[in-house]
Amino acid sequence: MRAELRATLKLAGPIVLGQAGHMSMALVDTLVAGHISTTALAGLGLASNFFWTFTTVCSGALLAFDTYFSQAVGAGDERSLSEYLGQSFWSCIVVGLVSAAFLVAGGLAYLTWGAPSATRDAFGVYIWTIIWCLPSLFFFFIIQRYWQARQVVVPFVVIIVAANVMNLLACLALGLGHWGFPRLEVRGLALATVISRYAMLVAAMVFTWMKLGSPGLRIPAIAWDQQRRYFKLGLPAASHTALEIGAFTIATFVVASLGATALAAHHVSLMMAAFTFMFPLGFSSAAAVRVGTFIGARQFRRARVAGWLCIGLSVLVMSGFAIVYLALPKVLLGCFTSDADVIALGARILFIVALFQIGDGIQVSTTGALRGLGNTRAAMVANLIGHYPIGLALGFLLCFRLDYGVVGLWTGLAIGLISVATMLLRVWNRETVDLSSVRSILEPEKSAVGEL
Repeated sequence: MRAELRATLKLAGPIVLGQAGHMSMALVDTLVAGHISTTALAGLGLASNFFWTFTTVCSGALLAFDTYFSQAVGAGDERSLSEYLGQSFWSCIVVGLVSAAFLVAGGLAYLTWGAPSATRDAFGVYIWTIIWCLPSLFFFFIIQRYWQARQVVVPFVVIIVAANVMNLLACLALGLGHWGFPRLEVRGLALATVISRYAMLVAAMVFTWMKLGSPGLRIPAIAWDQQRRYFKLGLPAASHTALEIGAFTIATFVVASLGATALAAHHVSLMMAAFTFMFPLGFSSAAAVRVGTFIGARQFRRARVAGWLCIGLSVLVMSGFAIVYLALPKVLLGCFTSDADVIALGARILFIVALFQIGDGIQVSTTGALRGLGNTRAAMVANLIGHYPIGLALGFLLCFRLDYGVVGLWTGLAIGLISVATMLLRVWNRETVDLSSVRSILEPEKSAVGEL
């Protein structure tokens, strides 16, 4: 246990910082937008939720490479590892095209049929600018997952921290017009993110080229049979991501009908909840790597210990965030806006956010541990049941029928998250009682080669 704790923290620490760094870009956009106007904050919040919903869901389809990369590392199979990396770039292209199509279709639908308002105008400006960063998102994602499986994570923390500094300076320059730059407001905030994302990709490619040489970045001909295997494992992961994030996105568009104040309070609270979510998400990635590596090496007892340890660390960290949200809600909200109505409503939402922190940590870290086993379906089913017939249904009832408004909607979402955590924890415990029957995803491929 002590050895695994040291190894997990050595891997998870930089991953957690990296995940928090990814989220910090959207958080910085929100912080600066709050200093433009409440309308800009509401419009950017709506567009940001819309954009990150589709891109995160599509990134979920690439999570299968967590399992493939980590199990290949555990088995010491460098040939398969190189093959997976090369084919993953084609997967990124497929995912990027799908993501772009959904974003364009959804954006046009909202701008065509949504009620005319300053919030809708800000939405359009932000979404049509930030959409240009799509290629950088997916290619960086896969390169980071490759090195993460090889437990090389510190360089990517450096890249992400540097990109956040760049993004902050660019937001101040292009968004607020500091240092003689034109004040582009919402458009400037989106441009700052696009510039920073491509800088991250260039740095990641240079690092990979230095470590692997030009062969390491060569893209082979697409192998459709392999792509089918990747997406067979990845699509359930994308589905569970869609179900979870989709519930919060649906809630965001529902809150948009309640006015700019409710939408601004909702978005700021959601950004803070999403920021703290990055910490257990980091432990989730670590769990996928550690569990997958031990499964590939046929060390089943260590796989179970690694999974439970990451789940326990997530609970510990999220307990700390819950205490902060309960103790300092108005101080935190005051960093984003000076609107007294937004702060008052946001404080009520943050109370609910504090109550579901532990459940949120359990569900995401358990999802990562199950992904290390090659099980991506359990999370999909649990999210379908927990977020829709339980979470959103109860949230709509409290919001509209019982007149609790946005607070009622968040109460339903919280209960849905806790339900998902309970279901996934039971699945993980059941599947790891006896791991001797679990097979590495590499085994069928190796046996097929032997038969040929």
